Amino acid sequence: MSETLMTIIAIFAATIIMFIFPLMWTASSQEEITQIAVQTLVSDFVNTASTKGKVTKEDYEGFVKKLNATGNTYDVEIEIQILDDNPGKKTTMTSKNLIGENIYYSVFTSTILYGTDGIGIYDSGNTKNEYLLKAGDYIIVTVKNTNTTIATQLKDTFYGMVGKDTYTIGASATALVINSGAKQ
Repeated sequence: MSETLMTIIAIFAATIIMFIFPLMWTASSQEEITQIAVQTLVSDFVNTASTKGKVTKEDYEGFVKKLNATGNTYDVEIEIQILDDNPGKKTTMTSKNLIGENIYYSVFTSTILYGTDGIGIYDSGNTKNEYLLKAGDYIIVTVKNTNTTIATQLKDTFYGMVGKDTYTIGASATALVINSGAKQ
């Protein structure tokens, strides 16, 4: 009876070593590769928007489509910090340069995508389907996965350490807008 118990324990341990650990390693490697791909996609989207001086419907939809191609679902947050045109300029008689700080105000995802008065890229009043930026603005994009990845499920099963509200794939990028989107 003792040998049978030892044999069952040995088979169970061999199964864990031969199948479960490689599966966990493969899933973790896949998660790391996805993390790198998502960071690259976010950086490319931000750099494209800052170079063009606008966020277009085509660029945004292409970005979301590429993100979804990783097999995960994501929460995409966009923030644009807009340089105020009139921050209370203080000038002297000899210099007309701005003295003091630049003042920024922020516009967030819902306004950029669905804003009213023809400014949102999905707003019916916006015939060009683009959100215009100007030189000096900042664009900030943050992406976090909303689903539970296989690696997270395995870690949660075997270690019981992963929380329910955590994300495992996340990326963020910021860029200074160098070109104005509107024609001067």
